[in-house]
Amino acid sequence: MEIQKMQNEIERLSHVNQLILDSVAEGIYGIDLNAKVILWNKAAESLTGYAITDFESDNLHNLIHHTNREGEHIPLQQCPVYHALNSGENLFIKDDIFWRKDGSYFPVEYTANPMIEQGKHVGMVITFRDMTEKKKTDEILLQWEKLSLVGQMAAGVAHEIRNPVTSLKGFFQLMRANKEYNDSYFDIMDSEFNRIESIIKELLMFSKPHESHYTNQKIASLIEEVIMLMEPQALIKNINIATDYDTSSEAMVYCIEHQLKQVFINLIKNALEAMENGGTIVIKVQHINDEFLIQVTDDGAGIPDDVIEKLGEPFYSTKENGTGLGLMVTNNIIKNNHQGAIHVESQLGKGTTFTVRLPNFENM
Repeated sequence: MEIQKMQNEIERLSHVNQLILDSVAEGIYGIDLNAKVILWNKAAESLTGYAITDFESDNLHNLIHHTNREGEHIPLQQCPVYHALNSGENLFIKDDIFWRKDGSYFPVEYTANPMIEQGKHVGMVITFRDMTEKKKTDEILLQWEKLSLVGQMAAGVAHEIRNPVTSLKGFFQLMRANKEYNDSYFDIMDSEFNRIESIIKELLMFSKPHESHYTNQKIASLIEEVIMLMEPQALIKNINIATDYDTSSEAMVYCIEHQLKQVFINLIKNALEAMENGGTIVIKVQHINDEFLIQVTDDGAGIPDDVIEKLGEPFYSTKENGTGLGLMVTNNIIKNNHQGAIHVESQLGKGTTFTVRLPNFENM
């Protein structure tokens, strides 16, 4: 009689546990040390299309995590869950895919946490959620941001080009009315034409698609080529360009060569223009945690915090005749084309440092 009561209580508790699991919106799988499914919930069945009986002849990895987005097979030994299963460590994966029974896949975010029984690691609990709707929402927000940027740029272009066009129109009307051609008029008009041309060139560099021809380049060699290009301008202003490379600067960075050169040209040019009384620009290259850190430091006047926040916005510039598009182009090249990051720090009266972070791996 007591045994029957215990069995009934075990069944009741098992049923309650399953009800709790089934009430959770995220998919849940529990696997043993052989990656065999030993517990699951309704959400997991609904999201993947696999019932528990489907796992009787195969493990979880082979059914829902066997192939990546590019169609490349993922061996069990390379699966993050497999490594977590062996090590007993917690795991969080933000962007991956799981496969459904019907042959389609969906984006997921998932965690894997060890199951401990009497102090012994016996398996993992995998909790995952379908990120399809979130990705759609993120894409919509991104499109809105792009539209907003387009509107902002259009307004900026109209404002920046209207002024020189108005000036040119005025001089043409003046020459037509007076039938006189003053050399000073031509000098001013030439300057205004150059202003318009400069704006258009920088806009084209930002907007028109370039061939994404990635190659492996030595980061130090690439920077040295840029320094050779910029040194004449530095000498005219009595500015020295110094370098500080660590031993790993000879390592390769996978990049679009001409774009990275444009980035460092922009940063060195900005540093030159920030230094009115000579000085030194230091370019430092470090290799830290599988990424390159390239710092361009000047000892100019520095930039106020409220101005730093606006750097990179189209047509916002600290320079009298600047367009603000140079840093915008730089941001686009580093963030969008090279999966890197750029950061600026400055102290008034001491100078400014731009730090570029680039991933250090081949065949990105």
